[in-house]
Amino acid sequence: MTDQPQPNAQQGQPEAHQAQPAQPVPAQTTPQAHPAQPEAHPAQPPQEHPSQPEASAPTPGPPPALDLKTLLPAAAVGAIAFVGTYVVALAMVALAIAGLAMGQGSFVAPANSAIPQGLIPDPAQIPFQVAAQWVAMSQFGTLGATLEATVPFMGSIHGSVSTFGVPLLFTAISAALCFAGGRFTARKTPRASTLSQWVGALASGAVFCVLANAVAAGLAIPLSAPNLKVDPATAFSVGSVFGSFIVATLAFAAGRGSLLPRTNRWDVVHSWLRPVAAVGVHYALFLVIAIPAAIIVVGVRFGWSATLSASLWAPTAGLDLVGLGHLSPLSRSWSSRVMFSSSSNTSGSDLSLGMNLAEFGIPAWAGWLLVLLAIAAALCTSVFWHLRRGPIATNGTRGWAPLPAAYLAAGLVTAWLSIATVSVDLSNIASVHGNVMLTPLTGLALLAWGLVVEASSRYVAPHLAPYVPLPLARRIVANGQGQSAAIEAVGSPGDAASPDTAGTPGAGALVNGGQQATSASASAPAATLPHPALAPRKPLSPRAKRTLVVTVGAGAVLAVLAIGAAITLSVLKGSNGPDKPVTGYLQALVDGQASKALSLSDPNVANEQRVLLDDAVYSKAARRIDGFSIISTKVNGDSATVVAEVRQSGRKQESTFSLRKDNPNLLGDNWKLTSALLGKLTISADVQLHKATVNGQDIPVSFASNGYSLKGPQLPVLPGEYTIELPASEKYLTAQKVVVLVSIDDYTGMARLDVEPSEALITEAAAQADAHLAECLKSTEARPQDCPFGIYATSSTIRNLRWALVKKPSYRLAQDYAASGTSGWTLRTDDRGEAKADFERDRSYGFGTPEWKSDSSSSSVSFSAKVSVQNGSVRLEYSRY
Repeated sequence: MTDQPQPNAQQGQPEAHQAQPAQPVPAQTTPQAHPAQPEAHPAQPPQEHPSQPEASAPTPGPPPALDLKTLLPAAAVGAIAFVGTYVVALAMVALAIAGLAMGQGSFVAPANSAIPQGLIPDPAQIPFQVAAQWVAMSQFGTLGATLEATVPFMGSIHGSVSTFGVPLLFTAISAALCFAGGRFTARKTPRASTLSQWVGALASGAVFCVLANAVAAGLAIPLSAPNLKVDPATAFSVGSVFGSFIVATLAFAAGRGSLLPRTNRWDVVHSWLRPVAAVGVHYALFLVIAIPAAIIVVGVRFGWSATLSASLWAPTAGLDLVGLGHLSPLSRSWSSRVMFSSSSNTSGSDLSLGMNLAEFGIPAWAGWLLVLLAIAAALCTSVFWHLRRGPIATNGTRGWAPLPAAYLAAGLVTAWLSIATVSVDLSNIASVHGNVMLTPLTGLALLAWGLVVEASSRYVAPHLAPYVPLPLARRIVANGQGQSAAIEAVGSPGDAASPDTAGTPGAGALVNGGQQATSASASAPAATLPHPALAPRKPLSPRAKRTLVVTVGAGAVLAVLAIGAAITLSVLKGSNGPDKPVTGYLQALVDGQASKALSLSDPNVANEQRVLLDDAVYSKAARRIDGFSIISTKVNGDSATVVAEVRQSGRKQESTFSLRKDNPNLLGDNWKLTSALLGKLTISADVQLHKATVNGQDIPVSFASNGYSLKGPQLPVLPGEYTIELPASEKYLTAQKVVVLVSIDDYTGMARLDVEPSEALITEAAAQADAHLAECLKSTEARPQDCPFGIYATSSTIRNLRWALVKKPSYRLAQDYAASGTSGWTLRTDDRGEAKADFERDRSYGFGTPEWKSDSSSSSVSFSAKVSVQNGSVRLEYSRY
């Protein structure tokens, strides 16, 4: 008696199944003995009419060794996979651009941006170019560009800029499309030979590789700037060529192989893939919670731009969270070098664990939640592994090794895929390097978790498996069993030497969740042993059902509430991290709100010194800070430092802000800035002033004099451009406006007012001089006190003296440098005048009777006077010299 031929199973491999003699069915075999093998080929019963001829279709001949007809569908799969991946990437670029627009109100670079004009690509082409580069980067390409410039005294400078990071979403999409295409072609050409199958896979990979890299090179992002030659930025690289070819080829081959008939060789492969499936379940259980939580937290902290670009960063961030949650360290390293600035040469590195993420602004308890999530995922995976592998397992090394080995491999791959690097090299002038990645210790950490899951599947999962819903348990067991059910009985596919011995548990085998195998079960093939988790279960009473529903429901509600509370607290604390007050402070400077900036910081400035730290002054300051970005945040206990890049009229400067906690509570740490971006503005003049006008606002000023010069006040100011002038109410003085920029790379400004006398001052000084001269002319003395004229005579020799002005003098107001610090100007006689004295002189000269005779004498009129303006009044201090 022979088996009937199975046409479907033999297509493409006619030699796979030879006629086998009928095997007797063991007496203890039950209908549930093979729940996972609905497609298996049991021995056929004897023919009831062996003499009756049976009509049969002509047996197809063997397929050709290489069927070129299979190449065209395979090549089409590669093309379709690329187009599908590119379309998805284009949609994700559109979402990211929408996020940027929603975050900053527009997607237009500011006119005073630090980016040189022409360096920004054409906005209409950016989506198509960026999508092409994302696809190439998802195939392990490095985005980079080279540049060349000529620097005076240094000659030609060559440099490069590159970044590496794998957008895993697009990697998964391209692989899934190639996998699906492989299954499709397997249905269309089921009789293709093994050689034809692999040639088709290579063709599909080659087409995908050519399209991905050709489009990335053709849609390179062009960059240009004055006096700088920059090659277009592209992710077309050696990594993208090999990566795209390998990913597409293997995915297509796996898809086609998934529909091949199940043979003993397939069972061997399948037995080794089952641990990989368990690791996949572990990752899925962890990531299905971790990635949405990360998107929510990051979206709340950084806005729509981060949320809508999650397709780019969230999968990689999810892998970082996998490492952190499983106690693997996250490594950061950086270095910068500038030839002409030794202070700019920095380097460093650090390691962070899941329970210690405070330096990222994430509270410690949020890190512990990752660890708890990893424990929960491990426990669920152990139950899955118990059901999928089956209850029979050996205690030897070969029985324990497959699952931890799969975890080790997954850890190493995770560490590799988590790498993100940035590198800038400018010959020997400057260089900047930085990277973030999980360390290779991730493999060892996951290996330890694999051992934990394996142990839990043997000693804990058997007690939990009966609580798994029976339909789900049947599905897991059915997908895990196959023709290799006996292989697990000896711990390795290689131990399945013969059908007669493969199913017999050896020494140390465990049955029914840890009990020693009985002699009855040992005498039957392992494939006939039903899984204990699938055994008929005693129906629960209505009361027990209600208790179970209430218990499970309460547990689910508590879990949801706990997770929701954790996410809420994380969002609240994360959104109120050290970077928030820095962001608010810098935004206040951008908006010209000095009072808000001061409320967020502690400038440590006396109130009388805050005359320029006022909204009325700063809101009118031109060329304020026009942009900023947070670079890094580091928390150390109750203190923190935040590094931000501040931009002002094309300038860029990294500024470090210090913060401290101020009465922290459960919902927030209440970070307070202890530093501020303050500069000094010095106002000076060549004359004494009591008021000045800054940005249209009058402020009091005072000058200290050392007798030779005036030292003006140094007032604290915020970065920006200030216009200093004399008050509009000033009548007697005039000066040109002075515009001073307090920049972010200097923070000092000097404004010197070159004050000149106004026409009103000149007229007033001359009028006071004339009035003074008129008073002097009224004198009857030969030498009037403090008057600019006089004659040499005594009162005993002259009488009846009267002064008359013959010629009026002219005046000029000149700068008096010797008087700097007191007056600043001197009124001098420009053209001397003349005064005449008429009087009677005693000609007796004191001998005898006085003899009075009429006489006269002339005197030049010449003097100088120090001129000052005090409290709006002009004052003159006269001197004959």
